Amino acid sequence: MTEKTTLSEPAKLLLLASLLSSDRIISNNAKSFLKELVLRRDPKLTSVLNAFETNQAADYSFIQSLHEIIKNEAEVLYNDLFSDTSIEVGKALSKNERERKNLQSEKSLIYGEVDFNSFYDILRIINPKPGLTFYDLGSGTGKAVFVARLTQDFESCIGIEILESLHEQANKIVDKYNEQYKKYLYAGSIQKASVYPGSFTDFDWSNGDVVFANSTCFDDSLMDDMTVQAEKLSPGSIVVTFTKGMTSDKFELLERKRYKMSWGPATVFIHRKLKNNRQP
Repeated sequence: MTEKTTLSEPAKLLLLASLLSSDRIISNNAKSFLKELVLRRDPKLTSVLNAFETNQAADYSFIQSLHEIIKNEAEVLYNDLFSDTSIEVGKALSKNERERKNLQSEKSLIYGEVDFNSFYDILRIINPKPGLTFYDLGSGTGKAVFVARLTQDFESCIGIEILESLHEQANKIVDKYNEQYKKYLYAGSIQKASVYPGSFTDFDWSNGDVVFANSTCFDDSLMDDMTVQAEKLSPGSIVVTFTKGMTSDKFELLERKRYKMSWGPATVFIHRKLKNNRQP
C-alpha cells in the first residue's frame, strides 16, 4: 500500500508560489520575494498559510494577505535602493534647476512622486503579463520606474525626464540597481531598467504597453500632445494618468479612483487603447 506523501511547510509554500505565478495571480518577481521569505522562514508567511489551510481565511483574504507580504518585502528593497534619494532630494534638484534655468513658471515641471503602496496597487489592477514594456513620462528620480521594475514582470522599464539633474540622479539609481539589486529578482527575465534625458514629446514611446504620466501639473497643451502620441500605441495598451484623464475616443476608461501620493490624494485614470473599430 502506497503511503501518502506529506509536503513540508517550505515545500508547500514554494509550490504555492509557483502555482500562483503560473496563474498570474502574482508576478514572477513576487514569486522570488516569496521564495526568499520561505528560506528565511518568515513567520507572517507561515501564519497566512496556516490560516488558509485551517479554513480561517477565504481565498480572497488569503490572496490579499499574500500581496501585503509581497508588497512589504518589495518596499524594503525599494527603500534601500532609494536610501540616498528621498523626496526632499528630488524636490531640491528640481527646484534648483528650474530656478537656474528660469523655469519657475513651467508648472508641468513641479516635482512630485508616486506612493509605493498606491502605485503597487495600481499596477496590480492592470496585472500586466510578462514581457511587456513600461514607460514613465516625466520620470524624475525613477520612483515609478522601479516600483514597476521590482514588482512586475516587464521586460523593460523606461523613464524619460526633461530636467538634467533629475535624470542624472535617476541614472545613479539605475547603476545601483544593476550592481546590487537586480540579482534579487526573477532570473528568467532580463529585468532591464533604463532612463533617458529629454522631453517625452520628442521621444518615440509608441512601443509602450503600459505608459504612466504623473500629469497632475500638465497644462492642456501638454496633455493634448501626450494624447496625440498615446494614440499611436497598439490596441490594448494601458495609459495611466493622474488628476487629468485623456480626452480621446481611441481609449476607454477602465477605472477612475483616488489614491494617496506624495503631495496628497490624486485621482488616477486607467485608460485602455481601443482597436481601430473602437472595440476593446
